[in-house]
Amino acid sequence: MEVELTEHRAIEYNAAELSDILNRCFEGYMVPFVLTADMFERRFRPEGLDSSASLILMEGEEPAGVCLISRQGWTSRVAAMAIAPHFRSKGLGKRIMTTVIAEAKDRGDKRMVLEAIANNDAAIGLYESVGMRKTRQLIGYRRGPVSACGEILVEIDPAEFVRRQANECSNDLVWDFKPETLTLKVNAKAYSLDGKAFALVTEAPNDRLVIWSIFVNADSRRQGYGRRLVDSLASAHPERMMVFPIAVPDDLAHEFMTAMGFEVPEIKQYELAIDLV
Repeated sequence: MEVELTEHRAIEYNAAELSDILNRCFEGYMVPFVLTADMFERRFRPEGLDSSASLILMEGEEPAGVCLISRQGWTSRVAAMAIAPHFRSKGLGKRIMTTVIAEAKDRGDKRMVLEAIANNDAAIGLYESVGMRKTRQLIGYRRGPVSACGEILVEIDPAEFVRRQANECSNDLVWDFKPETLTLKVNAKAYSLDGKAFALVTEAPNDRLVIWSIFVNADSRRQGYGRRLVDSLASAHPERMMVFPIAVPDDLAHEFMTAMGFEVPEIKQYELAIDLV
């Protein structure tokens, strides 16, 4: 029998309430998930959160399930989806996904995407049951603090970085790395090496330097600028671990990253997508 629940939208709640709902729905998740209101804003607002499209199921005052939807143009993304422990194995995941896919079609979206941890068979099975398909595997990279002899980097406007990336690089990127997302990253800093190589980073807690994007101008590639850029970032942040989020296609620059001493964390993801037309 279908659980009797009421439907709500994220626009009805503030950041503190939404972070609490997410924390309760992700309780017992395979990867620890704890958000504060500030963390919620920093994570989801830059991703293009659509509060009116984001669905929350409640039983009275108790959250049963949540699905946050981000949007860019004609593409929607499931930015987070979880079912609270007491309501799992009751068909709520399929109910939520069926609803948000139907609503995306109704508003004229052409595609919906999401990322799921690669060994989360239950979640992947759910997404495939509603018509989504795996499109690529995503990995991350990390490297501990190293002694590097780098060059002086010039800080530039992050908006200028995004414009340059859009001109120089393919836009067939995972949501986190698209120019539309990068331009909204809070507290991001952008750097240039000789006007030929560029990086966008944020300084995160626990002495981590998160690298959201690096690229070299097309006419300057295979000349060592990528290596020099990474060494210069390490030299400028000597106490920080360098981290690429787990959103890098596994066939993108893997040889370069491993040659630079980066390791691939155990956790991997799949990007899944569904065409809506």
